[in-house]
Amino acid sequence: IATVVPDDKRLHQPVLIAAGQDMGAGEGQIVVAEITDPPDATHGPIGRVVELLGEKLNASLIVRMAIAAHDLPQHWSADVAAAAAATELQVDAAEHVGRADLRALPFVTIDGEDARDFDDAVHAAPLREGGFRLWVAIADVAHYVPIGSALDREAEARGTSVYFPGFVVPMLPEVLSNGICSLKPEVERLALVCEMRVDADGSVGRARFEHAIIRSHARLTYTQVWQALSDATGARRALGALWPAIADLHALYRVLAQARGARGAIEFDSPEMQFRLDARGEVRALGAYERNDAHRLIEECMIAANVQAARFLERQRVPALYRVHDKPPAEKYADLLEFLREFKLRLPTWDAVTPKDFAHLLLRVRERPEALLLQSVLLRSQSLAVYKAANAGHFGLALDAYTHFTSPIRRYPDLLVHRAIGHALKQGQRGEYAYSTETMTTLAQHCSRRERVADEAEREVDERYQCAFMERHVGARYAGVITGVTSFGLFVEMIETRISGLVHVTQLPADFYHFEAQRRLLQGERSKRSYRLGDRVQVQVLRASLEDRKIDLRLVEGRD
Repeated sequence: IATVVPDDKRLHQPVLIAAGQDMGAGEGQIVVAEITDPPDATHGPIGRVVELLGEKLNASLIVRMAIAAHDLPQHWSADVAAAAAATELQVDAAEHVGRADLRALPFVTIDGEDARDFDDAVHAAPLREGGFRLWVAIADVAHYVPIGSALDREAEARGTSVYFPGFVVPMLPEVLSNGICSLKPEVERLALVCEMRVDADGSVGRARFEHAIIRSHARLTYTQVWQALSDATGARRALGALWPAIADLHALYRVLAQARGARGAIEFDSPEMQFRLDARGEVRALGAYERNDAHRLIEECMIAANVQAARFLERQRVPALYRVHDKPPAEKYADLLEFLREFKLRLPTWDAVTPKDFAHLLLRVRERPEALLLQSVLLRSQSLAVYKAANAGHFGLALDAYTHFTSPIRRYPDLLVHRAIGHALKQGQRGEYAYSTETMTTLAQHCSRRERVADEAEREVDERYQCAFMERHVGARYAGVITGVTSFGLFVEMIETRISGLVHVTQLPADFYHFEAQRRLLQGERSKRSYRLGDRVQVQVLRASLEDRKIDLRLVEGRD
């Protein structure tokens, strides 16, 4: 009899594998097992091996492990594959009927260098009297994924695409996601377009939705656009005739950003770390992913379209999904107020707090040494955004109505919103609608669950890649910030890598340490040396474990 030690720490017992049920796996190999006989009073869990992943846990297995652990679908069923194979690869002339012809508008897509599924294209034109007209064209996925079809059932079950470094588990087959639905340059594509009039103060005065046929005039990257906006040498010239359109979009962005600031939207704008992998999936480098005006430009255009979609659906009273973000839970908020007192910072009481209060606080702490810690704690205090069948606004964005409309290639809620808008646009010829409010409520809960699964899988992969990266830097020293204090040690985030690890109390200077929970500090009994949240320290990497997803550090000096 062999045993499998579960990677999932919620399972505390090894799984017994009966003879002949191990697929020939040897000691130390990474496998996928399923439990065939749950534990009882007489024995532990019994199971069988269903897949061999590799000889040992290394970076190249990280994504495969997450896919298996979170039961993410890896293959298309025969009926889904057949439906995908039958999809037309080009827009047919008959599909022009009943659609606005917007092919002459110089739409562009702006995405990351590695993007292949282009959901959205944008165009803006200044108005003589001030303000702008903004067109946001979104891939008309609903046209290609009929309600109740094999493609639809699979997309619903998956709920979302899941993005890992260098790999995607898509919601839709590639022939749709990277093919006929993707708004590639210089080809005709079907789209659902939101046209808005944006006034000089950033408010949207008028908006309408229509099904259209478009042609993206260029596939641009954030890097290209940012270099042009920064007037980097030759970058504007390289864009040629496209530069005036980009300049108009940026001018529109400044107006929308001003409105965002005026309403008090919360701006968590800390750099994210990106892993650079080699051909074998091993981590070769870690780099900061800095958002700039090219990213924000697209983000504001998408937010504007999402708001108009939510308001349109509310007016039309069509059952649909909304993206809801509540104010922080009262208990979390009480903990936050206590935490902020340690830094002599304040927020209003829970019943009085507004997004603007958070936004102002973030501005106040931006230049403080503890800025990263404070921003992280403020972010963690927020509620999780979820999908609901009733609009309740978005606290973080300081909006009274919000939904997800702009990414139907990768999110099932957006596809449902497209169907709801399509039904509303039929006006007198609506006919029967496939969804009731009760159905949408069930779908909202399902989509929220699938989003959580995707988030957990992505977070797990990131944590393992962090360990894989730090494995190669055992012994290295880093400046860090204390982000957590417990009775057993300090959690420290290394500033250069944005990766966190634990300094166990045994790795602090020799002393007996007392933990003061209310003041969030450890203090040495003899030395009176204290370590508290926000302190800057120097640490050395002792160990990084892919298995445990833990990084152990040693304090090499006291506070910086």
